Amino acid sequence: MPISFGETSGGSNSAYVRVNMPQNRWTFKGDNGDETIDMQRGLAIDIANVRFGWMLIDIGRRDWQQWPSITQRTPKPSDEYKQGFEVDCWVMDGRSATFSGNSYGQGQFIAKLYNECEKHPEFAQGMVPVVQVTSSTPVAVGKGTSYDLGFTIAKWINKPAEGAAPAAAPAPAPAPVADSAGDFGF
Repeated sequence: MPISFGETSGGSNSAYVRVNMPQNRWTFKGDNGDETIDMQRGLAIDIANVRFGWMLIDIGRRDWQQWPSITQRTPKPSDEYKQGFEVDCWVMDGRSATFSGNSYGQGQFIAKLYNECEKHPEFAQGMVPVVQVTSSTPVAVGKGTSYDLGFTIAKWINKPAEGAAPAAAPAPAPAPVADSAGDFGF
């Protein structure tokens, strides 16, 4: 019978996304080990369906206790737990993973991403943003340091069906081309 070491509980996917915030290095952890995510291509994040709850992350221990909703918090299990999140993601070849965390910087990234996406009509249509994380800037938080992740939304895709590769949204109409006289509208 096989054994495992350092197994954790919680999470809805056997694959997950990790970020090394100081280096802005994103990895996909799946059956083939750690693979670097190409942020030029981006990462599809189902931000409309982000889940919140209490999360404990410690050496050899991980526990996730999801709240019924953002407005229905459950009692904090213990002082070891912090507010956390969990969200479904897809790397651009269609493999799905879960991204979760309870650090200040990761939580701020999720909040900023949600608030930005909510401004776009594609969000209301149930589409998923493909996010390119462009920077990681140190910021002082209390007595420590966290990181502010800069990002752009590269495009929007239709939410992938279970086990399917993401489908790109229809391309926007091409931008008008300036005439030969160089009229750029100013």
